Amino acid sequence: MASSLRYSVVLVMALALAACSSGGGGDAAPPATARLVVATSTTLLTPSSAARPSVDPSVIAASNIGSYYRVTTPADAPFAFDLVAWSAGASGSTQVSIRHLKDGNVAPAGDASWIDAGITPQGRGLTRGGGWLGARGDGTARLTLQGRIQRDQLLAVTADTGEVTLVEIAIGPSSEIARPISDGAPLPPGSTRQTIYSSDSWQFGLPTVAVSGDRTSIVCYEGDHLQPTAEARFELRMQHDAVTGAVTGGASPLAAGDSGYWRDHEIVALYNVLGVVRGEAEGVRVRLSFDRGATFAQELVVAPGIGPSRLVQAAMAADYSLAIGAWRQAANGSGLEFVLIEGQPLAFDPQGSPTWFAFSQPQVVHTMPIESSPMNTGIAWSAGGDLVVGYGASWFASLPDRRWSSTAEYRCAVRLYGGQTIDTLVDRELVVGVDPTVAVLGQGAGMRIFYGYEGRDGVRLATSSDAGATFGAPITVGLPGDHLPTVLARETAGVTKVDLLYLGYRDQGTELHAARWADWPQSPREDLRLTVAQTQNTTPPQVPGGPFPWYPFSMRTTQVSWLGYDAMLDGDVVVVAYDEVTFDNVMVCLGAPLGVGDRGLGGPVASPTGGFHASEPPPLAPGLTQPVRSVNAADAHQLVLLRLR
Repeated sequence: MASSLRYSVVLVMALALAACSSGGGGDAAPPATARLVVATSTTLLTPSSAARPSVDPSVIAASNIGSYYRVTTPADAPFAFDLVAWSAGASGSTQVSIRHLKDGNVAPAGDASWIDAGITPQGRGLTRGGGWLGARGDGTARLTLQGRIQRDQLLAVTADTGEVTLVEIAIGPSSEIARPISDGAPLPPGSTRQTIYSSDSWQFGLPTVAVSGDRTSIVCYEGDHLQPTAEARFELRMQHDAVTGAVTGGASPLAAGDSGYWRDHEIVALYNVLGVVRGEAEGVRVRLSFDRGATFAQELVVAPGIGPSRLVQAAMAADYSLAIGAWRQAANGSGLEFVLIEGQPLAFDPQGSPTWFAFSQPQVVHTMPIESSPMNTGIAWSAGGDLVVGYGASWFASLPDRRWSSTAEYRCAVRLYGGQTIDTLVDRELVVGVDPTVAVLGQGAGMRIFYGYEGRDGVRLATSSDAGATFGAPITVGLPGDHLPTVLARETAGVTKVDLLYLGYRDQGTELHAARWADWPQSPREDLRLTVAQTQNTTPPQVPGGPFPWYPFSMRTTQVSWLGYDAMLDGDVVVVAYDEVTFDNVMVCLGAPLGVGDRGLGGPVASPTGGFHASEPPPLAPGLTQPVRSVNAADAHQLVLLRLR
């Protein structure tokens, strides 16, 4: 399966319709446990040493003002930056809130002052009240501000009940908040693109993909089509038939609603085995199907701990060995643990296809400080049963000037078949990391590892030719702020092909890009633009449940949603599932708007004796058979399946 974020960022936000409340009024100021950084995607901004602007003391008391940030942008030029709050242990109610203080030299009036000024706030769990607009989540919250302005703007930002940070967006030269002009070649010949599903629900998104035989399986979140802003959501499973193009599906209810910004589910598939792994409050839930997703015969919870499990990732080897990675808080509360759980088939049918799995107890690979935010993880198996895990977290340190620093630590854990796990530091970078990704070629001590991650200058790709013992100097692709990489590598007729996919903020919105090498490393790099973001002025829309107060304009944006894609290889073809979302910046609140227990969890799972043996394909089961709703081009979310040749 694809290496994924699978965010963390955790710290970056999923796209939602802006300037709206998802549940009632009240003051949007967040709890005192939250922390705050100001960033352009992955890079932290530095407070200004200039004299801060005056603020009406009846609105914000001078004694409550801490840091002051000043960023500049040319008039009517696209910009974007993020306000990120988190809680220790990556768990607990967290909120970041803003208040509009000045539009030019005038105090703004009305609930739509952001829109009038040309600013589009985006976030999950939006609330508004008392002059504040907030985004909330469990363990992390992110509010992205983007748009185009004509006059200086002053904002108050808070992630606690006391101290306020001032952020001024001033008309001036282009700065780090600028969105660059997009470029890149179009899709290669023979590539195909098909929209396979659509939705208007705010809960839709975070697709993850796996391929088994002639079926591409996708798992994502979905919500109520009759109540698009409702917080309730369910797990939607779909399969695309490569021969007929038909799309079938299935679904499972979820006990909990959206908790913020965590990509907390993954999917694996090999022949008739299909597994869905999900992070939940009590640990990591594993659901296994032995008929390609038609039914789920085994369900259990692994990796229990204090607080929820975060950012699960999973991958299956050619012999059905299953590796699951996840983050959880240490039992003594002192830090965040990255744990590895492994499973192996325990019983088989007459065709040699598994019918039951046994799982190991969690192995703690590494522990990070409690003031950390974990990243998505990448997991890959070699053709010889070697396991490679790319993982990491951003850890935060409090500075004397009341700011926080963020250091992203990227690590690689390698276990050769039958050997011990060796954990290596690949890089440290002063950024808010999102997603390390790994791919492998060969096996044993000479195995090659491709390791992608975010740096201050763009997406980096480091390689190892000695099974992760050492890594060479990385190369960089893309632009600063590009994130969520996926690296895919394969050898064909003695030629090594490498694709590195990633998301990037561009002038019209977030796009999916790729760098590819036809013969690594000597061939020239080709840069591809896989999606094209668009913005246009429109008339504000009507929404179900009531009319809008009409504004003179609305800005409609079409772009890839946050953490909105996943990719993997199907032979020599790159298979990508991505969520393209269209939203208007004018939105008014509508108001508040089969398990079998834990059998199968046991002791350590050892490598089988006699060496690694890839399984032979059995007769394939029919998989999912239920029809799914037809695609509606007017829905906000369009789920697209791209096959890149």
